[in-house]
Amino acid sequence: MMKQQVLGHEATHQRFVHLMQEDKLPHAWLLHGFRGVGKSMLAQQLAAVYLCQHRTACGTCHSCCMLAAKSHPDFVQLGVLWDEKKKKFLRNINIAQIRDVLSFLALSGMQSQRRVVILDDADAMNNQAANALLKGLEEPTDGSLLLIICHDLTHLPATIRSRCMLEHCAPLGDRDMQQVLSQMRLPEKIMPLASSLTLGCPGNIAALQDGDVAQACLQWYELTMDLSTADIGALYDHLQKYLHIIPHDLIIAMLMLPLQMILEKTEKKAMVSYAAKEKLFDAAQQLLMWPAEVIRHSLRPAPALLSRILVMRLALKGMTM
Repeated sequence: MMKQQVLGHEATHQRFVHLMQEDKLPHAWLLHGFRGVGKSMLAQQLAAVYLCQHRTACGTCHSCCMLAAKSHPDFVQLGVLWDEKKKKFLRNINIAQIRDVLSFLALSGMQSQRRVVILDDADAMNNQAANALLKGLEEPTDGSLLLIICHDLTHLPATIRSRCMLEHCAPLGDRDMQQVLSQMRLPEKIMPLASSLTLGCPGNIAALQDGDVAQACLQWYELTMDLSTADIGALYDHLQKYLHIIPHDLIIAMLMLPLQMILEKTEKKAMVSYAAKEKLFDAAQQLLMWPAEVIRHSLRPAPALLSRILVMRLALKGMTM
């Protein structure tokens, strides 16, 4: 928790502070936008401002120190739970979690009259959880603040959206993104690839701060630069060795970098048949769906990805480029 505002989202921060000073702060804020754009960091900053004894997220008062130590009694953050037995995240946020935080918000604050809940991955709520949240939004308690983080606004019921202050968190501009990259201190050899992968969303490349992950990503990118001639055995060996440390979305993003140029060229080429184009674009869609399909259907990640790569490989070989 720091006094410095989150890069790229200064306008939201200033609007929050202004409304708080005017005593017109809505009890529920819905921060939505692409995954990795900084919504969680922004929510934590707003929570710090709200709970700070000086209303500035000063970083030095007792409240800010407790937030930094993750021991503030009037602050709760929740999201999709980790299943320790299966070593993976659960699919949904359930009704029990929502009821717990609503009960927390209904209590009197221990340090002040203010309480804050950050609800991350809100688009992962099941129907029962969403209905419970709606009831809480309809009956807010004094001093409570609910900061909701959503990556896909269409996955939230309109009844929830209509009861929140909507704040769209756009991808960062080039200047802010360059500043973030410099602060991340990534290995120099990964910087060109990292710059191509960010798309204004620092969270896309956060894993690259780990040297082992950065090296594994460089190897994967080199192995998949041309899927039409890629060594499938080498791809399988790499996945077996590193799949557990590279985020699945990052694996697909690296696959799509060289494919994007091919897809754009193919779209413009009249000599390529409609059937061949359709096959290529369908293969690309299957690759993009792989991370979600692994979670939704409990697929074995490496074989599922390789099967999609083979489909793409056939589609590429069937093209007259």
